[in-house]
Amino acid sequence: MALWILSFCIMAVEAWGSIYFFDTFLKKKSIGQWGKCRYVVLYFASMVVALFGGYFDLMGIKAMLIILVFIAFCAVFYEADWKQCIFFSMLNYSLLFLIDLFSLQIENIFMLSKGISHLILPVKKVVWFCLLFMLRRIWKGQNNYGELSRKEWLKFFMIPLLTVASMLLMFFCNSAEAKVQTAYLFLSVGLIFINILVIELLQGILEKEELFRESALAGQKKESQLAHYRDMQAVYERQGRKMHDYKNQIRTMQVLLKKGDTQAAAALAERLTESISVEMAAVNTNHPVVDAVLNQKFHAAREQGVSMTFRVGDMGGLRFNEEETVILLSNLLDNAIHECVKVVRQGKKAVIHVKLVQEGGKLIFSVRNPVTEKVEVIEGAGLLNVKAVADKYGGDFAVSCDEEKFRAVVML
Repeated sequence: MALWILSFCIMAVEAWGSIYFFDTFLKKKSIGQWGKCRYVVLYFASMVVALFGGYFDLMGIKAMLIILVFIAFCAVFYEADWKQCIFFSMLNYSLLFLIDLFSLQIENIFMLSKGISHLILPVKKVVWFCLLFMLRRIWKGQNNYGELSRKEWLKFFMIPLLTVASMLLMFFCNSAEAKVQTAYLFLSVGLIFINILVIELLQGILEKEELFRESALAGQKKESQLAHYRDMQAVYERQGRKMHDYKNQIRTMQVLLKKGDTQAAAALAERLTESISVEMAAVNTNHPVVDAVLNQKFHAAREQGVSMTFRVGDMGGLRFNEEETVILLSNLLDNAIHECVKVVRQGKKAVIHVKLVQEGGKLIFSVRNPVTEKVEVIEGAGLLNVKAVADKYGGDFAVSCDEEKFRAVVML
């Protein structure tokens, strides 16, 4: 009876330690009250596996069942895909089993009695907890596993997989010879350190990927800033040319008025007024940076024979800084203009539809334009910049394309 109670206590400790391990490497899901029940769920699932595995009395089946329980637990309670669930489930079980195997070799080498062996059980779990605390200190919260490719995940899988296979082999091929027991002891210690090194290696790769991504985005932001300044310079140059034309037309009106030809002067004044209206007030959103970018892109598109329609709202309370605003608007509009120029060259009409409104407390920016053929959506510098802004504010960014049109939508 005492042994049963001890076993249930050990399973409770292992369930708590496993959750502590998964919390270190994975992000918990927001699932309300169910999140508070995860300890109970894992404890009873482990108990069922222990009873079911005891029925078969095969260590290999027990190991497979508990790993499957860990995988299902991670999939339900953590924001992780199947690769992460499998990897960290196998890694957790490997460390847990290795500590037990290490203790077993100690018992065999020193030929400890069963009574003393039962007393060592709590000590084993204390050692395991110390290992978990050490891993928590080592890990720096680099949980952006999306940076790893499938090939890299397959390489990482090999370590816990070979660890589990080695542990089962040592368990089934257990020998009473002192030399074999000593060899197994050192092999267990070596496997523990190898698994810790895998975690160190994983963290190093994630840190390098993050630094590389930040460096790339910083370079892309600088390019966007330069593009913005070039755009503003083009606006000023165009306005300078227009002002020169306006002065000439005003002088012409003065000459016509002096000659008494008021009808021709009035017609010229009307055309001039319409020209100024189109040039200076194509878009008005109550935000100077947004107006500057949209108007500049409007005129740049018009010079290429591309039309642009707008559905815009009041952007006076826009929360982005100037750089982010330029990145968000310029990249998608530049892509649209680039594709529409191809359509115009084929003798077709090209219209870019722009929507920039605030609905339901969210900013919606969408760009829709025709294409000459289906464009393969590739995360180039421009799209990566837009995605970075969307991610920063917890928004969504989606693009789609078929044989007729390309559409990009940002919701923040």
